[in-house]
This record gives sequence, structure tokens and C-alpha cells, in this order.
Amino acid sequence: MAKPISRKDFLVKTLSGIAGIVLISKQTAENDFSELNLRKLGNTGIMVSPLCFGAPRTNDESLIKYALEKGINLIDTGRAYGNGNNERLVGRVISGKRKDIILQTKIRIEESELASGGKGKKGAEEIRYALSSKFEASLKALNTNYIDIVLYHEASDENLLFHSETMKYFNEMKKAGIIRAHGFSAHNDCMNLLTRNNIEEFYDIIMVPFNHKGAFTHSITGSYAEWDQEKLVSILTEASQKGKGIIAMKTCSGGPYSPSSGSAPNYPDAVKWVLQHKFISSAAIAMASFEQVNDHAPLLQL
Repeated sequence: MAKPISRKDFLVKTLSGIAGIVLISKQTAENDFSELNLRKLGNTGIMVSPLCFGAPRTNDESLIKYALEKGINLIDTGRAYGNGNNERLVGRVISGKRKDIILQTKIRIEESELASGGKGKKGAEEIRYALSSKFEASLKALNTNYIDIVLYHEASDENLLFHSETMKYFNEMKKAGIIRAHGFSAHNDCMNLLTRNNIEEFYDIIMVPFNHKGAFTHSITGSYAEWDQEKLVSILTEASQKGKGIIAMKTCSGGPYSPSSGSAPNYPDAVKWVLQHKFISSAAIAMASFEQVNDHAPLLQL
């Protein structure tokens, strides 16, 4: 195992980019968003397009660039996608236009990395090493010195997500300016995590499945998940009122939708159903073709 990166060494390596981040933030604040339908991402100060480009389903740089030209400014990727290759793809896409892109990636701790189960001093060291090494790899793959949003990927263990060392790490990275906002993504039954965050009010961003069906079948694993739609809406409404930014995923996984009996069900209307909920800042779609981008582009005007 490589030698763990100390907090001091990590911050020294990255603080050189902080001045650039401050300048970028100033430039962003000075931009005129009056002609763009950007939405507030909670209380983070980040403005995002109603659509988020889910990058994991494509290896085509030109497709992502096309989506950006259409007006999408939020790209979602993750360390686990393609063994880091998806981050490298996104890194090439954003080269030269970093200040115009809101970049979101995700990192997580594997069970094999927690020999101590996260317990005691040894467990805290394992958590910090796992998070810092993954984050360092993401920065390198994305070829950037800061990331707008970093999520704990596919959270399921409440104790690990809200472990003092996990929260401490994310908080330190945000205070250092290396990330602008932190949060978590969760699949399946995640009500306990959402409720806990409404109490703790720690994580800035929540990324969860939300669609008209209240269920989805995972496109890769084939696993099925459903939820109490009324309860989820109530929890997300509370989270939004507490200033949390909410990004919906699995927005097309509930199938096509029709707002009336006189029209054929389709996927853009399914995503529109999601975006009509005021607590949603952006809807992530894993678009894999230029046609899909064109079909959903009108939603950028919502």
C-alpha cells in the first residue's frame, strides 16, 4: 500500500490552485445569467442547468461537447465509472472551458479498505486514506485543481456516511476551496440517510432516484427498487427548505410518461415531470446519443 497522503502535503499541493478558484468564483458571480435558465443548487451559490449530463454511458467526447453547446453546464461522473476512464474522458472535454462547467464527481470507500470497520483510531486513518487517495486520483484524471461538487458515491451505510472522519474530510476540503460543495448519492431505500441529513444538516447536495413511477430497474445489475413517493417528496421538500441542493437521478428509469391521455408517453415528459417539482435543482440523464440530447434540450428552458 502506498504511503498515505498527509493533510499537510495534500493541502500544500493544492493550495496553489486556490487563487485561481477565487478568480473563477468572482468571474462566475459577474456573469449575466439573465438569459440562461439556471437554477440555484440549494445554498451552495452554484447555479446549474435544469439538465445534468450523466457521462457514464458514453465514450464520445463530441457528444458531451454537443450537450454543453446546447446549454447544459452540469456534468456528472465518478471515480468508479470505467475504472477512472470516465473521469479522464470528462477531463479532456472540459479542458479549456473549465470555468464554464459545473463538475460533479463521486468517490466511495470499499469494504476491503476498512479492515478495522471504521472503528477507533485505525478506522479513522483508513477512512481518511481511502477518501484522500480516491479524491487525489479524481483531481488527476479530471485534470483540474478543484471540483465543484464531490459526492460520497452510492451511500448505504449510515454510520460510515456520518462518521466523524468522513464528515471532517469533506469539510476540510471545502474549507480549503478544493471543492465547492459536498454531498452523497444513494440508491434503493435511502430514506434513513435523507432523514439523518435533515437532522445533521451537514451535506450540501443530495442525489437520489426520483421519477413519476416511484421505482426503477437498474440498467446494469437488473436490481429493482421502489419507494414511498409521498414520503420521499416530504423529505426532499424539507431538505430543500433547509438549503440543500437536490439532483434527481434515474429520471428516465421509470419509463416514458404522458401528462394527458391525448399524448403518447415519452421520456422528455418523464423528465419534465421531475423538474416541475420545485425542490429539484437539476435532473440527471445518462444521454447516449445526439438524438437524446436534442429530445431533451427544450427542457433547458424550464
